[in-house]
Order: sequence, then structure tokens, then C-alpha cells
Amino acid sequence: MKVSHELTRWQSVLGVAVLLLVAAAFIYVLWAMNGPVRVVRVAGELSPNERAEVRGAVAASLSGSFLTLDLDSVMTAVVSLSWPRDVKVRRAWPRGVSVDVTKEVFVARWGVGGVLNSAGEVIATPDVGLDHLPLIECQASSGARAMEVFQGLSQVLSGRSLDIAAIRENVIGEWEAEFTNGLLVEFGSDDLLGRLERFVRVYDGVISARFDEVVRVDTRYPNGVAVDWRDADPVGKSGLARPTLAMSR
Repeated sequence: MKVSHELTRWQSVLGVAVLLLVAAAFIYVLWAMNGPVRVVRVAGELSPNERAEVRGAVAASLSGSFLTLDLDSVMTAVVSLSWPRDVKVRRAWPRGVSVDVTKEVFVARWGVGGVLNSAGEVIATPDVGLDHLPLIECQASSGARAMEVFQGLSQVLSGRSLDIAAIRENVIGEWEAEFTNGLLVEFGSDDLLGRLERFVRVYDGVISARFDEVVRVDTRYPNGVAVDWRDADPVGKSGLARPTLAMSR
């Protein structure tokens, strides 16, 4: 019986020792984890400039230790960049923060240093690799109005070899479109849809077959469009022939 009592006592001592070791290890792990955040991981289809901007926003919002870090504050800082659409933030052991960013879908460049999303909202972005997007420049209209015009043009021209390179509006509200093949079309300020449809009829009936000969089309006529043709004479001084009026009914 004496041996049995001593065995029980040693088992109790061993159990307490194990518990103390586990508690000490747990405290050490918490201590090791609860230092300052040292790593920021950024995920998402972002450009190098965008990743750098996210890292900067996260760094500016870091306060406290790894375990006391306010993840909502980090998310708010990243969302405030304006171009992210969705942001998810989580702790990443050890001493890291993982930020997953989904950005807005950019439809067109807006002047210098901005872009437009499909809703016509103007967004500032650090991304300089957006030259493939059409350019929109407006002297009078808002981004929402410009996007409405752009989408209207794109919809009517769908299925034709006419890709918009730029649309521009001057100070009196007159619009013009430039296409990637160099063609310039003037639409004026009134009845844009009607003038666009008139241009399409003339394009399908006349211009498409002689496209390389056309420089500019002016739709600001009540019943037709004026077409500037390239001069067929190689010694011509102006390089342009006299404009002709293509009727569209």
C-alpha cells in the first residue's frame, strides 16, 4: 500500500509539472506572437504600383501588437484608396497581416491620372499601365454622363471594326470620337444617338468598303454626313480631298 501511495503522489507531481510546462509553452507562444506586425502580404490582381499603395495604407494604419491589431482600421485604410472594390484582412501567423484586394473594373481613362468604372465614377489610381483603355476627356460633362455616351457608342458600334480610342467633349458640349484606326467622327452636342445611327448607316453603305481613304466624318448635318476623303493624287498639297456629303435617310 505504501508503494501505491508514493506512485500516486509522483503521478500527481508529474501531472502538475506537465500542466505547468504546457502553460509556460502557451504563454511563450502568445508572447512570441504578440510582437509588432512585421510582414504585410498583399493578394489580388494588382499592379506593382497598386501593391505599393496598399502596403503604404496598411503600414500607416498599424497600431498595437499582432494580437491587438484592429483589422477594421486596416480594412478602412485600404478601402479609402478609392479604387479597391472589396477588401479582406486577416492575421497571418507569425506577426503578419494578409490583405486580399479586389479592385474596381476600369472601363476608360479619365483625363490625366484618373479612371472611370462602369458606373461613371471617377477613381484616382496609381496604375500607370492603363494605356490600353480608351481615353475620355470632358470639358463640361460629369463622369457619369461621359460613361453614358461611351456605352451608347460602344453598343451601337458593336460588331463593326471600330474600336474607340478616345471620346472628347469641348467647352460647349460638342462630342467627337476617335477610333483606333485613326478615323475621327464629330457628333456635335444634340441628338447624339440619331447622329450616331446616321453615321452607322453611311459607314455600312459607303465608308466600310473604302475605309482607308477616309480621314474624318462630320455628322452635324440635318439629313446626312460630310466625309473627308484622302487625296488620291500623291502630289496634292493638302493630302485631303474636298469633303463630300453622303445622304442618309
